[in-house]
Amino acid sequence: MAPIVHSLLPYKETYTPTNAGAVALTVEGGFTNSAFSNDAVIFGRQIAPPYLGAAHQATYQGIDTHQSWLWGKNIGLAKGYLHHINRQGAADLLEVHGRLQVAEYIGRKRPDLKMALYLHNDPRDMKGGKTAEMRRQLLRRMSVIYCVSDYLRSCFLDGIDASDDAAEKLRVIPISADRMLAKPPAKDKLISIIGRMVPEKGMLEAAQALALVLPKFSDWKVLFVGAQRFTDAPPSAYEASIAKALEPIRPQADMTGFMPRAEISDIQNRSAIILAPSQWQEPAGRVIIEALASGSALITTRRGGIPEYAEGRAIMLEQGKAEDIAAACERLIGDHEWRQSWQNKAWSDYPFSIANMVAKLDKARYDVLGRTDDA
Repeated sequence: MAPIVHSLLPYKETYTPTNAGAVALTVEGGFTNSAFSNDAVIFGRQIAPPYLGAAHQATYQGIDTHQSWLWGKNIGLAKGYLHHINRQGAADLLEVHGRLQVAEYIGRKRPDLKMALYLHNDPRDMKGGKTAEMRRQLLRRMSVIYCVSDYLRSCFLDGIDASDDAAEKLRVIPISADRMLAKPPAKDKLISIIGRMVPEKGMLEAAQALALVLPKFSDWKVLFVGAQRFTDAPPSAYEASIAKALEPIRPQADMTGFMPRAEISDIQNRSAIILAPSQWQEPAGRVIIEALASGSALITTRRGGIPEYAEGRAIMLEQGKAEDIAAACERLIGDHEWRQSWQNKAWSDYPFSIANMVAKLDKARYDVLGRTDDA
């Protein structure tokens, strides 16, 4: 019988096909044809089905928070999880996604557990990881720490002696997305920018750039896909500023708001050009690999972990300024052969399949559990 693995999501993560965020999609991928899928359970807050990944063996179980009015929703969820395993039994390995304070809390309450912390963001900006000593203590307590980029691994080790044997616990597990198409899709004269409408993603700079470029190319269009949050909500002030910047190029430009993932995938496949001009140190960027998977010409920035995924496969801007985005867009639109060359690079060099991710993740799981896949 395979060891039992539990995954605990952050409270905000919605494990459904419609509203799944990057963490939920990574969790789903991590149990797709995994050696641990049959008995794996993914825990999160109570949500209405259908659940993401229903076709796979890993099951989702909603749990109630305990005393969240006092401790906050994430620790409340941790308390609910501890209550569950006290009654139903613990897993051989618990993987805590994203929330360092949750990993620290559960580890303190149940030091007998083998635990993995799955790191999706810079720990230096998070509760439980802001100081080197906090991260050092987590490193001692965790059996393994998965990082979605080597950049995040370096962030965790900031101020920590990398020669320490414990640093070997940090494993880089790149995020993944499978291609649904057997050959490159036909492209429309379409530019898309997809993601949360927040300043870190460079949405306003992209809008300003396209307002400069698209009047020269009347047969091209752009779609801004997404909202401030993952569900329908009133537009934010930042979204209003994007809309204002796009006014001069209506009806070539449209803001769709929140869209289901199936519709987003169709837009990515049709887009000749995809923009991802991150202004912050992006840990990895799911939109990056999805753009590459669709065989689109990608314009992105040299931020955080992005180069680990996009170097040599996309146009890399040193800074995501509007004028730099505009120059790259104008050349791509005006030079068909150059645009085609970047589409070919994206399509022909794509090592980010779910199977590759799962192989690395399962290897780390077996190492922690002291077993091999032949056991």
